Amino acid sequence: MLEYSKQFFSDLEPADFFIVGAILLFTLVSIVLFIAIVLSRLYHIRQAIHFEKNTETINNLLLEVLFNEKSYFDLIEDKKLLRLFSIPQFRAQMMESVINLHQNYEGEYAESLKKFYVESQLMADSFVKLRDKKWEVKCKGIKELTEMNIQRSYDHLIEISKTNHPILKINALNGCIKINGPQGIIHLAKHKFTIDLWTQLNIIDALKKTSLLDTQNIELLLQAKNNSVISLGLKIIQTFRLFEKQSHVEALLQQKHDKHILKEAENLLATFSTYGKEIN
Repeated sequence: MLEYSKQFFSDLEPADFFIVGAILLFTLVSIVLFIAIVLSRLYHIRQAIHFEKNTETINNLLLEVLFNEKSYFDLIEDKKLLRLFSIPQFRAQMMESVINLHQNYEGEYAESLKKFYVESQLMADSFVKLRDKKWEVKCKGIKELTEMNIQRSYDHLIEISKTNHPILKINALNGCIKINGPQGIIHLAKHKFTIDLWTQLNIIDALKKTSLLDTQNIELLLQAKNNSVISLGLKIIQTFRLFEKQSHVEALLQQKHDKHILKEAENLLATFSTYGKEIN
């Protein structure tokens, strides 16, 4: 066989060497790709099996937490469960299940889920995400912490809101509002960066989802040195018809500002006047 191979290659012309080499390379690449596809398929099948097993385990655990008042510490007395909680994939699935359930429950059930979230160190996992370099991971951490109303995350969200990334900024500001209501945007009075119209509209939309019982200090936005923050303050006052802030809008007109800010304030006062006539 070896002699035949030597004879075969010795009889080849230079052009034939190129053709044979190309065929061998193509064959080798095809074999490698086939093996890679098979291994990838096997990996995904294995992952799917683990996912199904984890889902069943997680559902049973959360039933214990919600309906049998079991704590995290009660559950990890089972060494198998203790080992599972150390596996990143299992924790990620658990996190998703806890967050999804919390969105659909209120009262004692929601408190039980929050307690489990804290005790199981899922909260710590969420804080780690806030330090990740990827903006989408940070957004995920923000969603988790704000859904669980973790007050400790508020200062972190303020810092993240200073980013120039528009989606991350919106998520951070919405998180501030979800945790602290209307007071969650007062810090913007010291904000140095421009808040574009899209972000302003998202902030107003987030405020619509709150009770708006505490609008104290909203007028501080009108005292900002940042025109986009002043504009946001005017839009909030107009959108929610905060008539009690009228004197602050009038005071704004007595100061030196860009023409478009003064025009927006004048239009707001005109709108207030129209509202007053409609009420009378």
